[in-house]
Amino acid sequence: RWLAQEIKNADLDLTAKRNEGDVDDGVAVRNKEQALAAGKWDVDGLSPQLVKQMIDTRLGLDIADGGMFDFASIRSGATVVRFGPRRTSPSLKDNLPLLNRLLASAKLRFYGHPPEAALNPTYPQNALGQCWAFEAGRGPLQPEDDADNTVGRYATLTINLAEPVQIKSVTMEHAPRDLTPTPETAIRDFRVIGYEDTDADGTPIPLGSFQYEIDGPRMLQDFEVESEHNEALHLMKSITLAIDSNWGADYSCLYRFRVHGDRSVPLPQSSVHASCE
Repeated sequence: RWLAQEIKNADLDLTAKRNEGDVDDGVAVRNKEQALAAGKWDVDGLSPQLVKQMIDTRLGLDIADGGMFDFASIRSGATVVRFGPRRTSPSLKDNLPLLNRLLASAKLRFYGHPPEAALNPTYPQNALGQCWAFEAGRGPLQPEDDADNTVGRYATLTINLAEPVQIKSVTMEHAPRDLTPTPETAIRDFRVIGYEDTDADGTPIPLGSFQYEIDGPRMLQDFEVESEHNEALHLMKSITLAIDSNWGADYSCLYRFRVHGDRSVPLPQSSVHASCE
């Protein structure tokens, strides 16, 4: 299935390049005919070299992804929530003066990535700059207006998950301290809130408060959902990462946020015994 998706993405990329005039259809057809004649292109239109490249890239991404299924991954079908009272905070580049935004659009200046960057693998691993950059105090609500305490004091990231999931743990990642000149941009205190509906609608279910350790032995840190919440959880369709502080910088960078768990909720023991009888 993933290979079919990669092929689809390649086709979309080829179509875009063709529309931009970067691809000559005549040359492409002649090249394919020559490859077919030489036995270097299979009947489905994929060369062995292309298949190998796709597999190598996928393996590299899976290694960067940590090997566990991530329900918050864009590649798996998750999406960023940008509307509603619990929507995701603006990115750093969204709050720039007009001139700076024009320079960023023209790729003459770089002011960070949108929140989707935090929901995709950092590849190659330890590459700097592949993060969601954002400022404090730009969320949908001010703290005094957040009656149910479901948005961050610093910023908010709300995600529609790839599938309904009983959340077991979350993972947060920052660049290695010895590689980045600004380790203080890492998130410090944060909370996780789950919802049984999409778009963070319905009753909020607090899943725990945590702290990312900037001086920890690993820059990829796991946080288990508190057991008293975990036992009562239903399947969550959306989740909010409520960021309350960072480690002192004027802005923050989130390199990766992952959500792990089970696709089904275990039946209570009484129900299991009843079904066995």
